[in-house]
Amino acid sequence: MPDMKLTKWRKQINCILLFMAIAVTLLEVTSYFYLVDSGDLLPKDRGMYIRTRILFPSVFNYGCLLLNRAVQTKETATEVCKNDSMIATVLLLCSVTVWVHYTLVSALSVFVLPVVLSAVFVSKKKMRLICAVSLAAMCICAAHSYLLVVGDPFLIRNIAVPFFLVLVACLLSNIIMAYIQEGKADLLSSYRVQLILDRKVKMDPLTNLYNQHTFFKKLEESVRLAEQQNEGFSMAILDIDNFKAINDTYGHSAGNQVLEGLSDLMGMVFSPKREFVARYGGEEFGIIFKGMTRDQAYERIEQLRRHFSDSRLSYIGVIHVTFSGGVAQYQPGEESSTLFNRADAALYEAKRKGKNQTVTDLAQDGIAVPSGA
Repeated sequence: MPDMKLTKWRKQINCILLFMAIAVTLLEVTSYFYLVDSGDLLPKDRGMYIRTRILFPSVFNYGCLLLNRAVQTKETATEVCKNDSMIATVLLLCSVTVWVHYTLVSALSVFVLPVVLSAVFVSKKKMRLICAVSLAAMCICAAHSYLLVVGDPFLIRNIAVPFFLVLVACLLSNIIMAYIQEGKADLLSSYRVQLILDRKVKMDPLTNLYNQHTFFKKLEESVRLAEQQNEGFSMAILDIDNFKAINDTYGHSAGNQVLEGLSDLMGMVFSPKREFVARYGGEEFGIIFKGMTRDQAYERIEQLRRHFSDSRLSYIGVIHVTFSGGVAQYQPGEESSTLFNRADAALYEAKRKGKNQTVTDLAQDGIAVPSGA
């Protein structure tokens, strides 16, 4: 499934927000020392300047960033909650920055940020709400600047320009959101088509198990992992006994019924996390047991054999359907073909011994020995 989460992008944006907060703080500290050095900031006003322009805004900004970080790192928080938290943090940082720097009227333009980000991180309905909230916050900050900044003949124009930019951002956000949603839809559609094609290539259409080609690729991959991670595994080959007699007596539909029934049973007995099951041939199945010894794999096959024997699937007319199995454990340094041949030899031994049993291969002794019937 394509990763539709925006975790990586939220992290990058949060870093930018932190940089923005630090930059504003450093700018105010620098301005403070400049005003003190130039004599424009009287000693009686210095404490007020530090509190209102440096201390309080910084505490608020960094507090918002810390709270947002807590939400972003909380495992139980949903994607929607994390996105909303980030947009709210941007909106608050912009409001505080503009409110404190009321003399810099052009700072109203920063309200473009929450509007544009909302097109990426929230729904269309919520984006409109954020646009409305951003414009409302702009109006309050603009009124604050208008009341405190006197004697500026270009004040109205300086206020009007940021409003125009934010309105344009609201219109562009609708286009950006439509483009993103269309891209997501195309991506999901392409992914679904790829899944269908991939399934046709990898899966057996009758049993819905992996096919022979996929089985051998998985076997080679298991050998590589075993060499790299020093983790052993085992494999088995199962073969339905007297399958030709079933087809000859009751027809191929009966044979397909047996194949489907045994495949469904393997899906219930085996776990996809521990066992990789494939239809190797006509009535043969290959199984790879991740991290299991030969004896453990044998027990799993016997468990399947008992379930199959006890089910109604094991009878087609008067024929009692059984299967035989051969198990082999991977030996360090051997190739996948060697391992497969040892399991196949164990299967042949099970057939020779009378069928309806599982045989394990003792590679260290160079012989195949039946483990039980």
